[in-house]
Amino acid sequence: MSRDKYGVEMTDTEIAEFLTRQGHGVLSFGGEVPYGLPVSFGYDVLENRCIFQLLFDPDSRKQSHIDESDAASLVAYEWVDIDDWRSVVIDGRLDRIDADEPAALDAAEVFADYGSVVGLTVFNRPLEELRAEWYQLDIVEMRGFQSPVGDEDRIDE
Repeated sequence: MSRDKYGVEMTDTEIAEFLTRQGHGVLSFGGEVPYGLPVSFGYDVLENRCIFQLLFDPDSRKQSHIDESDAASLVAYEWVDIDDWRSVVIDGRLDRIDADEPAALDAAEVFADYGSVVGLTVFNRPLEELRAEWYQLDIVEMRGFQSPVGDEDRIDE
């Protein structure tokens, strides 16, 4: 574990444990001016990927940004107070999972097990106007940092 000006670097195991329990973050993707949005995700430790169920309306800005580029970044963080925080930044490629493939069922299971539940009222549209699609973020690089306090000082997880 190394320390730099941003805190203490997390080990791969600490990153995996954090992502597995976190279940939400901010996903940014799509071209010269990235589109960022809060999302729920499930981290699949066995396949080293994050699973999202993205919802699109007929005028979706999300869809046009995804079509521009498959490069994406996910930031997951937890802030308890100034001396107790963690953050993980993931860079990778965002790939659509075809709903007719068996992989969609696997994605749904990962998401159900590890994603944070969000009410659909945030979209302010009737459910029948929304199209749901599964996506996975294939991880190219992942790094995490945490506050420089001892494990004995951390809040139980």
